[in-house]
Amino acid sequence: MATVTFTDASRVYSAGARPAVDHLNLTIEDGEFLVLVGPSGCGKSTTLRMLAGLEPIDTGTVHIGETNLTTLGDAALTRLRRDRIGFIFQAYNLVPTLTALENITLPLDIAGRKPDPEWLDRIIDMVGLRDRLRNKPHQLSGGQQQRVAAARA
Repeated sequence: MATVTFTDASRVYSAGARPAVDHLNLTIEDGEFLVLVGPSGCGKSTTLRMLAGLEPIDTGTVHIGETNLTTLGDAALTRLRRDRIGFIFQAYNLVPTLTALENITLPLDIAGRKPDPEWLDRIIDMVGLRDRLRNKPHQLSGGQQQRVAAARA
């Protein structure tokens, strides 16, 4: 883990529009727990997407440790997200043709890496999916799909 720092970070979706995030200055220390709360449209999801390098920043910077996300290209952002950031999308973004286990290990498969068997067993038991690993997303409940997404993250 590393400290996350937003410095004067802003995001505007269209010229002349109200900013989705307006000059955010925030530091999240390693090990700190943060909850974003607010009404719909206040910038919670945009802030999280900026933190994950999924959303471009119009002004300011976002750092994860010493890494300045605003200077990274697409390939470097992809590696950062794959190796250092776990992200659970609201729609989970599970691949419908893959089993629960294949969805969990997908980022490692893409990276050409094998999961550590002990780590994988611990994650599977943590989310309580051992008996559903061969099921595809359409065969899982919403809560089970959510847990597959959490295990993948």
